[in-house]
Amino acid sequence: MDMDRKTQPKNSDLPPFVKSWKQFYALLVLWLLVLIILFYLFSISFE
Repeated sequence: MDMDRKTQPKNSDLPPFVKSWKQFYALLVLWLLVLIILFYLFSISFE
């Protein structure tokens, strides 16, 4: 294993706008739900 990897904090791979992996995945699921709803509304308006 890489020695630098062991000394880095656990959450070093996270984007700067989230504090934990749980928060990252919650935002991801929320974003996907928003996209699904928007695409659904878009398809309904062009029926």
